[in-house]
Amino acid sequence: MLVKVKKAVTYYNRGHFVLSNGEEKVIGWLRKATVATMKQIRHQFRISHMTVVRALKKFGYYASYNYNAAYYVLRDVPEFDDWGLWAYRDVRFSRYRTLPATIVAVVERAPAGLTVEELEERLQTKAGNMVSRLVGEGQVQRERLAGRHVVYLGSDPEVRTQQLEQRQRQLRGEAARGPTGLPFRCSAVDVIEVLRAMILAADDDPDRLARRLQAGETRITAGQVKRVLEHYGMERNAAPEGSRVDAAHPAH
Repeated sequence: MLVKVKKAVTYYNRGHFVLSNGEEKVIGWLRKATVATMKQIRHQFRISHMTVVRALKKFGYYASYNYNAAYYVLRDVPEFDDWGLWAYRDVRFSRYRTLPATIVAVVERAPAGLTVEELEERLQTKAGNMVSRLVGEGQVQRERLAGRHVVYLGSDPEVRTQQLEQRQRQLRGEAARGPTGLPFRCSAVDVIEVLRAMILAADDDPDRLARRLQAGETRITAGQVKRVLEHYGMERNAAPEGSRVDAAHPAH
């Protein structure tokens, strides 16, 4: 007598790999959730760490370069920008995967190199300690210019020379225009928008103020918010990173 048996595996032609039923459920759930932590995935299915790891490795995934690589997304979900970056809420991912590799790639792509502030503004995460380590390893170069202006450049001599020349042209141009009385790289409109948001949300830190402004289609970064607050003597401490995760990503 023939007995029909439910298939226990699913075969993906495109990737040439096989998922068990349990692994397929993990991938399907993560696709719906978009982004999740290991703890959230395990809690959803009451499965082992290794089962989740096997499913992710078979299908392919990216781990976040912020939040200590705690968040996962399937490999075919991110739509990376020209810098190789993609974000889901405040969780950041990179086609270069790790924070060190991302810093190296972003610095090399920057036409005039990047200061720490510019780098952190681009990545939307702290990078000062890591970029210093990369300098020590020779993966990026540090150049100190006039006025205690420190810029980070690519390790390739030709790229570094071009970046340095471009940065020096920028500094000469800024010096020629003279002071505007506004925070660095902030327009009068930016200042007005930040101050208005601050009045409406008096308890928000710079990151949350920036997200509030971006939700209203105002393209202001957390770095610009911080510069406005510092310029007018209204500095605020950022909320602990863990509290932002909980607020943005309640446990599933």
